[in-house]
Amino acid sequence: MNLIVAMTKNYAIGNKNELLFHLPTDLKNFKEKTTNKVVVMGLNTYLSLPKRPLPNRVNIVITRKNDIVLEGATIVHSIQELFEILKTYNSDNVFVIGGAKIYNQLMDYCKYAYVTYIETEVPADTYIKNIENVGFKLKESSQIMHENDVDYTFRIYENTKPKNI
Repeated sequence: MNLIVAMTKNYAIGNKNELLFHLPTDLKNFKEKTTNKVVVMGLNTYLSLPKRPLPNRVNIVITRKNDIVLEGATIVHSIQELFEILKTYNSDNVFVIGGAKIYNQLMDYCKYAYVTYIETEVPADTYIKNIENVGFKLKESSQIMHENDVDYTFRIYENTKPKNI
């Protein structure tokens, strides 16, 4: 399993259930990495998507709500239930896409973190854990890109001790 996230220097990922920045190159990267793969997300992330479910992907939504139906998505109510479903997929093809609670719960199980690292700090209400403090090591980084007045890099981190599902 992997995670893919856009975060700032202080690990901010969102504000008012929206992305912090509109970076078309980042969105293209996200689409390329996740198309024809499995994406795992919380309910708020699913509801924030401009197109639901994400096309050409297996969409799995984790929620505690028992009375919810989401067209085109598989709903699970616990991490254990998620892990049972994920056993039927190649773990290299599974991407955790948010939100913060889901990232923080599943981070230890992810082998790679594909991070759009935004070289600034902005007001936010949603943060993830510092991935370097939970065993991820920087493996590679792109050159600095500039788009919509934002500097950022694409980084790949590898978890030195991922937990087994």
